[in-house]
Amino acid sequence: MKTMIMSSSAIPVSLEVREKLRPVGRNNDEFRKALHGYEQLAIWADELGFDAFGSTEHHFQIEGGESVPNNLLLYAKFAALTKKIIFVPASVVVNSQDPIRIAEDLALFTHMFPGRLGVSFARGFMTRWLQTLSQGENVASHGPGDAANRRKYDEYLEIIEKAWSCDSFNHNGEFYQAPYPATGIRNWPLADWTRRFGAPGDVDDEGTIHKIGIVPKPFIRPEIFVPFSVAEQTIVDAARHGRTLMIAAAGHERIRQIAGKYQAAAREAGKDLRLGQKVGAVAKVVLGETFDEAFDLAVESGGFWYQNIFRNFYFNEGYRRPTDPPQRPLDLGDARALTRRMFEAGQLLCGTVDQVQDQMKGLASVYGDGQLDWLIWEYWFQAVASNDWAEIQRYQLETFAKSIMPHFPTDHSQSG
Repeated sequence: MKTMIMSSSAIPVSLEVREKLRPVGRNNDEFRKALHGYEQLAIWADELGFDAFGSTEHHFQIEGGESVPNNLLLYAKFAALTKKIIFVPASVVVNSQDPIRIAEDLALFTHMFPGRLGVSFARGFMTRWLQTLSQGENVASHGPGDAANRRKYDEYLEIIEKAWSCDSFNHNGEFYQAPYPATGIRNWPLADWTRRFGAPGDVDDEGTIHKIGIVPKPFIRPEIFVPFSVAEQTIVDAARHGRTLMIAAAGHERIRQIAGKYQAAAREAGKDLRLGQKVGAVAKVVLGETFDEAFDLAVESGGFWYQNIFRNFYFNEGYRRPTDPPQRPLDLGDARALTRRMFEAGQLLCGTVDQVQDQMKGLASVYGDGQLDWLIWEYWFQAVASNDWAEIQRYQLETFAKSIMPHFPTDHSQSG
């Protein structure tokens, strides 16, 4: 089983400092300290043998939440400072960007750092920045425009993969045309040049451009990860296209059920996969000398952010039980109660080394006879405000690398 650290990228300060320095995301001293710590995490992860490092794209979080708007740009520096670890922007929100520019940027990175890039694509959920960057309303996932949002997402992924695979192509879709217009760009001044040196069919006898192609072609095609939380169609689409599914906010039975649906959808697409192949499970992992020590840190890290931020975007609905009040979003009262629910659902692996090893066995086997390809470690310690910040990170990373990972080795003959 491979392990990806999916780290937060928040400004790690207390609520008091956050209020005193508001908006702390615009405080360059605090931002640079956070950036240095984030860089150090990537270096330590590489030295300790983790397989991948990733984080999410976010914008406008001047309150000091997740604060990296362009992970790929940052990873170019990180890759130069490390040796083996794969970097995974998790996720690139394709609906708010130009798909061909995304395809070009990712392809270029594969030449700069061959074999060291994966990528996750998502639709996005934060209206503040999605609507602003997209210049439209109803563009966030699971909102009033969800159906159109999904169609746009599917089309943009198709364009990215087409741009990587084809020397040149034409696309005439609902949301995008390439070239523009897809019926052709007339009077191309370099028609003779393109006709002689470009790809066949790029330009016709009248000098009209009918196809375009990106430069460069990926040196090594990145593994594509697709987050899954609610939409069942995501499972089918990921399996059909050979994309790795990232299962988030799900309990034991749900993880096994989703992995089984992915396996079945892959089989219908002519791919014979074992249960858990090309599947990753997102989980918080917190280690301590005692269970209580680990649990307290879980409350302070992931529990805090899910209670105060992600609850408001319905992220906690995956922990809902039939006996819970029907009001949405699900609110269990405080971060400690929410963290307890995460643990009971199996989405938080927590305790001593022995306890986490035991909990990890179920996840690694997809709670049955499977074999999970990826553990996506949802890593919130980066966001903890503490004078012992570096010591917390080193303890979590080193303890996991030395005492957990060796018990769940990667079978490279079957993974991916």
